[in-house]
Amino acid sequence: MSLAEILSERLLGRKPFLQVIIDLTTLEKFGKFKGFENFIRVYNGKRGLHLVVVYLVVGREGVPWSFRVWRGKGTSSPAQLGLKQVLCLPKKLTKHFQVMVLVDTAFGSIQFIHGVRSRKYHVIARKRLS
Repeated sequence: MSLAEILSERLLGRKPFLQVIIDLTTLEKFGKFKGFENFIRVYNGKRGLHLVVVYLVVGREGVPWSFRVWRGKGTSSPAQLGLKQVLCLPKKLTKHFQVMVLVDTAFGSIQFIHGVRSRKYHVIARKRLS
């Protein structure tokens, strides 16, 4: 799905919602990977490549939009990486929709929430149930 296809979802009347879903996804790795040794980390008991992924959903259609690699302790946190991706959404896209950012509590830092709210976007943070 391209930017033009997402924008074609715009209907007359009230602005539809653009759901921006941010998730930390781990591609688990076992063994040695010399090309990836600077990227493979252990986080929440999982060893692998940790990606902060942004998905865009308009109506029933969704598409992975962007991702950033979390490089581990001492670098930008997953919440900081997610905020950077939200702030880089094209204005051509965000001006046509009401933007709703959906995250779990891993992204619920004060810095993240204030950064998203500074753009007048809605934020919904889900608390982990387990």
